[in-house]
Amino acid sequence: MLLSVVLYLIGTLICLGIASELLARGTENLEDSLGQGIAGGLILGLLTALPETIITVLALIEGKYDIALGSAIGGNVILFTFGIGLIGIVYFITWKKDATITSEYKVENNFLIANSIIMVIILIYGKIDLFSGLILIFLYIYYVYYRIKNREDSNKKEGRKEEKAPNYKLSVIELTLGCAIILGFSGYFIDYINIIAKSLNIPEVWLSLILTPIAAELEEKISGIRLAMRREDGASLALISFVGSKIENGTLLLGIIGLFTSFNLYSTLPEYLAAIVANLLGIISLYNRKISKYESMSLILVYFIIVFSSYIF
Repeated sequence: MLLSVVLYLIGTLICLGIASELLARGTENLEDSLGQGIAGGLILGLLTALPETIITVLALIEGKYDIALGSAIGGNVILFTFGIGLIGIVYFITWKKDATITSEYKVENNFLIANSIIMVIILIYGKIDLFSGLILIFLYIYYVYYRIKNREDSNKKEGRKEEKAPNYKLSVIELTLGCAIILGFSGYFIDYINIIAKSLNIPEVWLSLILTPIAAELEEKISGIRLAMRREDGASLALISFVGSKIENGTLLLGIIGLFTSFNLYSTLPEYLAAIVANLLGIISLYNRKISKYESMSLILVYFIIVFSSYIF
């Protein structure tokens, strides 16, 4: 029984690896024409956030609002700590230098700050309802509009030249296949992790706080790792996609909850506060557009501190 589950887990991991490779290749091709902001922040960020988007919507339809909120913002904690740290370490091992954001990052930074400020105001307000939800959704729509509108200016700041037209058809095929594989297999991967952990008598606290969150965001981290290893500016694209993905989670997904219900935030206060803290860590760690190996190790350590603190308190 356990052996068969392990084999299924390995097979699922291989499929997710293939999907992440397809996403990385498709995004790289689009980056040469669209720039890292649109290719990474919008397109890859949106695609890698699809699993939690679907979980959030399904949870809302079933009336499980606490699960919807956890799915919407839970990924912010792991990607802005463990995720960024992992990319920094992988990039340093591969290229022997610190990971640097080479694109025009000011847009993502400003919108992440705006998202964090609004989340704090909503916390004081005490609930996510139609009013606060529409504000969050509007912020994401404006982010998409602003990114697309300013694409040419961003490309000039990044020093990009469109020497040849990208193969959009190939990119669409790669991104679509990668996305479909992720949607089809990511849920199975988490299930297999849970079965193996319980079979090995791993404590449930370790399962809920560490293993499951890492597994849930696995495809996003694998895509980031592949980008960081494939080319010298790959870490930049990976980090931009992380931020773009979590801007979507903290605006669009959080706002959708308000369209379904008036949700009292104090019932899930630790998770909501952890997401705000994670946003601040993301803002601070990426402010100078560079992640050293020491910062990377510190962020990974911070992740474990946050999850254990959430459990204790």
